[in-house]
Amino acid sequence: MTEIIREGKNSTKLTADVPLEAKTMVITQTKGQEKAIGPRLVCTSVSGQSKIYPLDKTKLVIGRSVEADLNLHDPLVSRKHCVIEKRNNEYVIRNVSTTNPLLLNEIAIAEKRLYRGDQLKIGNATLVFISDRPEDVRKAEIKPGTQETKSGWGFWLSIFLLLLFAGYFGYFQAYAPLRVKLALKSVSKQIKAEKYEPAYNALVHLIGSDLTQENTQQVMELLAETALAISEQKARHEDLESVMAYLKEYLSEYGAGKEAEVLWDRLDYYRLTLAHRLESAHELQPALQQYSAIKEDSIYYEEAHKAIRRIWLAHQQHSRQDQTLVQLLKEADAHFQAQQYLKPVNQNAFVLYRAVLTLEPGHELALKRIDQMKEFYRVNGEKYFSKKKWTKTLSYFERYYLIDTDNKQVNNKMKICREKLSDARILARKSKPTKTSLKKKSWTKSKKDRENEQAEKKEEIKRLLEESGAESSWIMKYLFEDETDKKNSDKPW
Repeated sequence: MTEIIREGKNSTKLTADVPLEAKTMVITQTKGQEKAIGPRLVCTSVSGQSKIYPLDKTKLVIGRSVEADLNLHDPLVSRKHCVIEKRNNEYVIRNVSTTNPLLLNEIAIAEKRLYRGDQLKIGNATLVFISDRPEDVRKAEIKPGTQETKSGWGFWLSIFLLLLFAGYFGYFQAYAPLRVKLALKSVSKQIKAEKYEPAYNALVHLIGSDLTQENTQQVMELLAETALAISEQKARHEDLESVMAYLKEYLSEYGAGKEAEVLWDRLDYYRLTLAHRLESAHELQPALQQYSAIKEDSIYYEEAHKAIRRIWLAHQQHSRQDQTLVQLLKEADAHFQAQQYLKPVNQNAFVLYRAVLTLEPGHELALKRIDQMKEFYRVNGEKYFSKKKWTKTLSYFERYYLIDTDNKQVNNKMKICREKLSDARILARKSKPTKTSLKKKSWTKSKKDRENEQAEKKEEIKRLLEESGAESSWIMKYLFEDETDKKNSDKPW
């Protein structure tokens, strides 16, 4: 159950009088307790109250919304402020708020990996990342040492080799790293001065040079941070379509890395915002396209699907407004007895009972029948979930979701099913031998293999960005499958 941190009445006074160190409480536990809790957050409010939140999920949403996993009642905290994810056995935090900052060790960040002892500032609350796992300890930077040159082929050969090595070492181990270091230092100054366009261009130029893996990662993180700042500037002065076009262009080129997740989140946020505006203006078809384009792993996914379902129900009820209560009940009962709960799409028991409730909100029989349909899908979904039949489970739970979007237990199991099916597809691709792997004696990836993988990722990203959403969203395919051939642009399909 989510704990709620509430600020005390004297929160302002405490903020002024009590130093930050005094408000952070580090809790020491025995080895046995550490095994039970694992990596965790210690959340301290300005009143000095602390609570522990185990990081036992792959994704933890922190924000002011009651739907957040860690709920902070603070006007300086956004509804969905930030997300902590476990990736490749590492914990990463990213800011998903468009208005409020996320501070890591007193520095505003977009996305960073968490290490033991890292301190987060979210609104007036302080959170400390605690972990006794060795992999969560920040490693000291190891500077490359010099190498010795051995002589065994004569004095002059030794001198030649020494000069050759000195030249190689001087360029690749001294000049090139120094050049990159100075370039990154210059870019950091430009970002600090909010000169984002020249910083972005300099980083793009650096990507084309010969970088180490560590420098490449650093450049990509700065590039994502700069692109995010540019998109925020555009959002203040341009329309949302222009901002989204900019983000899509960036993601099509650089959207494969983990550092780009914050930009995918921002694109989905703008899609949701634009969809709300379009729905309010009764432009339902473009609104549905924006809602359904939001990615399944987005924190805005459930909100978008609720909106799609809301539009669909409003349309169905509108088409039944000329029927009487008796007519609706008679038709609904016939579909219910035939177990046509959600099929055919535009003429089924659920749609008709919802129309009954529109005329008479507390109608006892309609409410009872809807509960019976929900129970049917839930029970069958649970049965197949226990047998680890993920596809079958998903088919039942998705239909439950069409009736009730607010059951968190069902929603979480749907996510598990999708993750299991995605893992199975990835494993199948990896186990399938390719022409390249058959030619090679080892499994070591060559530079060409890595380039091919990057090209495949880019193609997949372009496909995701080019689709309107209706082509890939399961809820759109289900709810509007009978209407796809109709050409009346006034209707949402």
